[in-house]
Formats: sequence, structure tokens, C-alpha cells
Amino acid sequence: MPLPAAIELADVEPKAKRLEGKRAFVTGAARGIGRAVAEAMAREGATVCVHARSEAKLKDCLDGLKKRGKPGMPMTGDLMKPDEIERLCGQVLKELGGIDIVINNAGVAAQVNAIDMTLETWNWTMDTNLRAPFLVTKFLLPTMIKQNQGGALVYNASSAAKQADPGRSAYNASKAGLVGFVRCLAAEIGPLGINANSVCAGWIATEMAIELHEQIASQTGRNFDELYQESMRVNAMKAIVPPSDVAELMVYLASPAARYITGQAINICAGRTMY
Repeated sequence: MPLPAAIELADVEPKAKRLEGKRAFVTGAARGIGRAVAEAMAREGATVCVHARSEAKLKDCLDGLKKRGKPGMPMTGDLMKPDEIERLCGQVLKELGGIDIVINNAGVAAQVNAIDMTLETWNWTMDTNLRAPFLVTKFLLPTMIKQNQGGALVYNASSAAKQADPGRSAYNASKAGLVGFVRCLAAEIGPLGINANSVCAGWIATEMAIELHEQIASQTGRNFDELYQESMRVNAMKAIVPPSDVAELMVYLASPAARYITGQAINICAGRTMY
């Protein structure tokens, strides 16, 4: 099913590239926010390693990077497996020759009430959304510190970290845990000139949003199109937010302009959450 229409930011070349010469790694870059941020970073001059579970899933992302004149480096690995994450991070460092920006974007979600949730679903959510970003940080941060040139770590934490949503206890808990981790991390690495921030996006017009609304529609017997429009616009602006807006915020947080922003959980949700 094609994505419902959302207003995209104009893809124009800025006069000065904000990430020229930077080396970046983006997890979960095959689609949605991950693909948008990878392409935005390439547009801004960064050399980007992009991750997905298989290289075939990265085709559209790699095509987009190539169009922006910065061919991406595909990286594959299962974020459910710690040894795979360690291998993946080692490959990233080898290919890039170092690291300046890390975007922990990959995430999963399921719609199921706590009483009906299996341990497998809980672990799948926590391992992907919370343990994997910790491990990616653990394996890449030492090199960033050793370089002694600063750096930026950005985490896709979701506005769900600040809300109560029936049927999404595992997802919301994992994102709240991620926000807590990032705050502590920021306090640890701040003296080294490295910043760490969470981006708390609301409902964004991505394939994941489509899949979750299809699941909810099936569970409730509601019409998908009506449900999607109603749910996606539950915000102060009654807007459907495109992935490109989230990408622009992540690019800003990774740029020198945000060097004194750290430990923050910044909402981009058209006013769905206001704290």
C-alpha cells in the first residue's frame, strides 16, 4: 500500500553543507525516517554508512544517496544479536576510517495489550529499541573519544516515551528507557565535547505507521483509511508529519550548530506532546 500523502520539505541544495567531511552511520536506513536522514546527511556533505538486515533492503536508500552525489556504504547485521552488532560496528569503523555521527534509528513496534503480550514480543521490542542502541554506542564511542574531535549521537526515541498508549506498553517503555539512557550518556561524555540527544517523533508518515494502523484496524474492525487519518492527525496542528522533517532535526543535532545541545529529548510531533 502506498504511503498517504504528506507535505515534504523541498529538496534544495544549501549554499553551505553543514556536515562536509563528517563520517556518519545510520541504523535502520532501508525506509522511513532512517532513509530520510541518510539522504539528508549525504545532501549536507557527510559520507554515510547505512544499515539494514539485508543489502537488498537498502537499494532505494543507496539510489537516493547516489543521486545526491555521495554514494553510501551498505552495512548489514541483525540488531537482535550482540556479536553481529560488534562485527557491524567494526566494519563501519574500517570503511569510514573513524566516526563523527551516529544515528541510532532502527526500531520495532507491536500493538498488543500487556496481559496478552508474550515474553518473545517484550524481548524483541526491548532488544531492538533499547539494547541495540546501547551496544552500537558501546562499540563506536571509544573511537569517537580517541579521535578527540567531538561528535554527535542522535537517538530515535519517539514521543511515545512521554505518553501512555493502550496496547503499546513494550514500545513506550523501551523508548522511555532510551531517553533515560541518553540523558545519562550525555552527562558522561559532555566534558569530551560529544553531545547525545533523543528525537521524540510523534506519528510520522512511514511504512511502520501504515503497518501498525493496519494491525489496529484488523483488531478493532475499523476502516483503515478513516483510522489512519484520525490517528495520524491527533496533534495540535491536525497534521500528518513526513519523515523529511524528522531528518532535518537530526541533521541539525548532528551539525556544529547544535554543539551545545545535549541530553535533550526534543519533540517533533506537531504538538501531540507538549513537554
